[in-house]
Amino acid sequence: MFFDFMKQLIATARKYGPAARDGAMFRTLYHAGLRSEGASLLEWPDLHFTRGPFGKLHVRFGKGAHTSGPRPRWVPMLDGLDLVLRFLEDVRPKFPESPLLFADESGGSLNRGTIRNRLRYLMQLEGSLQPSWFSPNALRRACATHNYERGVDLRACRTWALSCPR
Repeated sequence: MFFDFMKQLIATARKYGPAARDGAMFRTLYHAGLRSEGASLLEWPDLHFTRGPFGKLHVRFGKGAHTSGPRPRWVPMLDGLDLVLRFLEDVRPKFPESPLLFADESGGSLNRGTIRNRLRYLMQLEGSLQPSWFSPNALRRACATHNYERGVDLRACRTWALSCPR
C-alpha cells in the first residue's frame, strides 16, 4: 500500500524531483535490501545494468564488521529495480549536479536520519496508524523475507552480501 501511495504522491507532488527521488530510494531499499547509509552513498558509476541478467549495484560502502571498515559488495537488481533506477535518469537533472544517485536538494548526500525521518513523514502523510509504521531497516528485512519465500537460497543472499571483486 505504501508504494501505491508513493505513486500517487509523485504524480501530484508540488515538488516532483524530491518526491520521485524518495519513491526510487525507498524502492531501492526494499528491492535491493540496502541499508539507508549504503543507499545514500550510491553514485551513478555504481549502476551496472549490463552485469548479470538483471544488472547489479556496486555498494561500495556496505557495513563492515567492527573496525573492519566498509565492505563493498555487488547486489542484483531484482523485481524491476533496474527500471526504477533508469527512471532516475529523468529525475536527477532536477537537482544540482552531483555524482550521488539520491542527492538532497543542494546536491549533497542524504543523512540516514533524514531518510528515516522522511519515511516517517510519508507514512504520516499516507494516514497509516503509528503501530503499522516501519523503518528503512524493515524494508531491508522485507527484502530478505521475500527472497527466502521465493526460494532464494539464504547462502546465495549471503554470497551477494560478501562477494565483491577487489
